[in-house]
Amino acid sequence: MTVDVKKAINHKIKPIEYNLTRKDVALYAISLGCGKKHLKFVYEGSDNFSALPTLGVIFPGQMIVDVISEGIDGLEFDPMMLLHGEQELEILNEIPVEGVFVTESKITNLYDKGKGALLILQCITSEKSTGKPIFKNIFSFFIRGIGGFGGDRGPNEKPIQIPKDRAPDAISKQTTSEDQAVIYRLAGGDLNPLHIDPEMSKIGGFQVPILHGLCTYGIASRGILEHFCDNDPSRLKSIKTRFTKHVYPGETIETEMWKINPTTILFQSKTNRDGSYVLSSGVAIIEPIKKGSL
Repeated sequence: MTVDVKKAINHKIKPIEYNLTRKDVALYAISLGCGKKHLKFVYEGSDNFSALPTLGVIFPGQMIVDVISEGIDGLEFDPMMLLHGEQELEILNEIPVEGVFVTESKITNLYDKGKGALLILQCITSEKSTGKPIFKNIFSFFIRGIGGFGGDRGPNEKPIQIPKDRAPDAISKQTTSEDQAVIYRLAGGDLNPLHIDPEMSKIGGFQVPILHGLCTYGIASRGILEHFCDNDPSRLKSIKTRFTKHVYPGETIETEMWKINPTTILFQSKTNRDGSYVLSSGVAIIEPIKKGSL
């Protein structure tokens, strides 16, 4: 396995075009567990029909497929050794519920972590008709087994410190369905067989197909939206977290949340399987309630 950092960072990724429909918006919400109690997210005829903010993660999906299938200049790796480490989404403008969008992506960094390499990709999704940017995604992928190439280790970021001296300000619990991954793979655009084919999941080291990390990410964001944004999608400005463990469909995801200041929510998520955390170092930035709005 060879690594050429300069070639990798200069690798050109083709733009991805996505034709979003109201049906796509509703299906995405359903894939995160929304139903008839959440009409504004699942019923296109609702007066205030809205997209969940984490819809923004679906637009670069084809880019990820291309990177895995077509490869990256200067970077040889086994796709089975690639792990989704962190995800950061920033909502830049009001989210339309339909239209054509273009996502432009680039590799911003490739760090040498010793046992592996940390690949950072930035994706900007814009309305095709206006050029207005709507979402900014930063994907962090850890590629096992190709470290030690003498590159920059990258910034030594300290993990987010969850408050130890007080209980969470809010806790959100959602029991996923046995078919959660079956629905999410269609709504979220991640068709990796690891999430549906039992034989492929066994090859990956899992007893049954696992839930998509970005589905867990979306479920956690729903808790933040409900408890701190009054289910107003426009108030969630960004959300970042680290993926630390897998989730099996059918498990209950419990998200613990702390409001640190009027605009910052810290969170972490665990499952009822063994109480271990599946999302950690979570940070969400929200718009505070405006004075006189209550």
